[in-house]
Amino acid sequence: MKYSLILLLIFTYSCKVQLLEPERTYYTNYNNVVEKKVKKNHVVLYFIKHVEPNDNKQTNPKLSLKGVKRLKLYTKYFADKKVDTVYTTNLNRTIETATAIADCKKATLVFYDPFTTDVELFDNYKNNAAVIVGHSNTTPEFVNKFLKRHKYSQMLEEDYSSIYRVVIDNGKIISDVILNLENEIQKIDDSKLSPNELKKVLKAREKAKRQLVNN
Repeated sequence: MKYSLILLLIFTYSCKVQLLEPERTYYTNYNNVVEKKVKKNHVVLYFIKHVEPNDNKQTNPKLSLKGVKRLKLYTKYFADKKVDTVYTTNLNRTIETATAIADCKKATLVFYDPFTTDVELFDNYKNNAAVIVGHSNTTPEFVNKFLKRHKYSQMLEEDYSSIYRVVIDNGKIISDVILNLENEIQKIDDSKLSPNELKKVLKAREKAKRQLVNN
């Protein structure tokens, strides 16, 4: 109900611009993360979880229709980003997720085992940008391996939107942050608006946010 109200407000203020894909979760505020600017000489590693599988009770499920829709958002997110290599575990849901991103970027697809692989596998990250596709329990732990400390806990099972971004400069990790896929897509969409259109959209978001708080 609350998402329907938000969508209605946005289209009322900006009827010329369709910002949202069908069934996309809408976020009224994405400026809750202070990010360091990524420069061209930086190496960026993106650690993500596979998108929604068809049935978690199956031993090796493929992606669901909902997962395929989310995967389109991931390919949109990575469309303007440098990606040379995409790493995946040897399961259908990660392979399908990684393959779509690799095909979009014409990147090399490499298999890895998150339980036995050490970060030395990524020695070539000094010259490459990579996406590492894993699971709820392996993705945060693999980021922790890079950081050499336990910073991130296991992901929630229903979390298919977190992007762990690690930025490296001259072999040294200078930042790590968790981004939200839908928020990042919203930023991409907003960047395509004219100043007047963006002003209307931001005004609509603020009004929708106030109504949600009051309700």
